[in-house]
Amino acid sequence: MSSLKAAVVGGGFAGLIFSLKLLQSGVDVTLYEEHGRVGYPPHCTGIVSERVMNLIGKPAWRSVISSYLGLFLQGGGRRLKVDVKGRIYKLERTMLEELMLEEALSLGLRFRPERVSRVSSSGVVEVGSSRLQYDAVILAEGYGGSLRRGLSIGFTGKPMRGLNAEYPNYHGLREIFVIFDERISPGFFSWALGADNTIVAGLATTKAETLKHSLLRLERALGLTGRRRVYGGPVLTGPPGEKLSIGSVHVVGDAAGLTKPLTGGGLYPNSLAAELAMRTLEKSGDLNSSLSLSLKYVASRLRRQYALARILLGSKAMGLMISLASLARADLLLKEVDYDEHEKVFLTALLNLISPAS
Repeated sequence: MSSLKAAVVGGGFAGLIFSLKLLQSGVDVTLYEEHGRVGYPPHCTGIVSERVMNLIGKPAWRSVISSYLGLFLQGGGRRLKVDVKGRIYKLERTMLEELMLEEALSLGLRFRPERVSRVSSSGVVEVGSSRLQYDAVILAEGYGGSLRRGLSIGFTGKPMRGLNAEYPNYHGLREIFVIFDERISPGFFSWALGADNTIVAGLATTKAETLKHSLLRLERALGLTGRRRVYGGPVLTGPPGEKLSIGSVHVVGDAAGLTKPLTGGGLYPNSLAAELAMRTLEKSGDLNSSLSLSLKYVASRLRRQYALARILLGSKAMGLMISLASLARADLLLKEVDYDEHEKVFLTALLNLISPAS
C-alpha cells in the first residue's frame, strides 16, 4: 500500500478529510493548497452529529464550541422541539481545518502551498514547470474551481448564496433554531444558535442581491443588534454531479456537489465518502476503484434525498408540518435518527403525526 501516491488539490474540509483517510490507509499523499493556509475564508456554520465527530476524529473533538441535545423547528407561527439521536455539536471551522492539517502532517502528509495549473485524467498534475505523476488525483478545489470543469466532471447545478453573522456577548440563547419563513429566506430557511457567548445566525437564498435585506429581517425577528462578523459563500443543495470520476481523477466536496440536499452542509457526506474509500481500499488495494465506488455510493444516497428536499423547501410543507406537530404534542423524540440525516428527521416527524406512537 505504501507505494500508492495520491495528490489532493484543495485544502478545505473535503480535501483534508480525504487526505487523512488515505494517509491512515498507508497512501503517500501530497496536498496542494494555493492560498498556503487552510480554513480560510470561513463560510460554514459547522454543525454536525456525534457520528460525524467520530468519523473526523480528534480534530473535531478538539474544535467543539458547544453541544446541543436537539433543536427547534419554527414555522407557520409555531415552534416544535425535536430531540435526535446523540448530541449535536457546533465546531469552530477554522480551528477544525487547522487541526486536521496538523494531524495529516503528523501522518506524513506532503503539504505544498502551490497552485495546480492543470490535471490530466491519467493522473498527471502540473505545478509551475513541473509535471508530476500520481496513482490518483482528488480534486477538492471548491465550487468555483476550474480543474474539474476542464475535465467535464463534478457539480453542474446553480448554488444559492449563504450568509452567516456572529454576534458577540449574547448569553441567552442555548439552543438551535431552524426557521422556515419565506419573508426572510425564500425557498430555504434561516437559523440561529448560541455558542460560546455568541449568537450565530444565518440564511441562504437564490437571490444574492437580497442577502443583506434578508439578514436585517432575520435580525429584527431575533432581536439582534450591535456589532457582528459576517461571512459566507455558495450553498450547494445538489444534486451531486452525475460524473465524479474520470480515469485517475476524482472530484469531491463542493466541486462534486457532495452536500446535504436539505441544508447544503458538506461535512457529513464527505466524511462518509472518505471513510468508505479508506475501508474499501484496505480490502481491495485498488485506490481508484475505492474512490470511485465510495463517491458513487454517497452520491446515489444524496440524489434520493434530493427529491424529498425539493418538496420540503419548495413549498410551505415545513411550516404546515410544524404547525400540526406543535398542536398534536409538545415535542418529538427521534432517538433513532441522526441529526445529519435531515430528511429522516422530517419524515419520521411526519410519520409520527400521521400515526402517533402509543
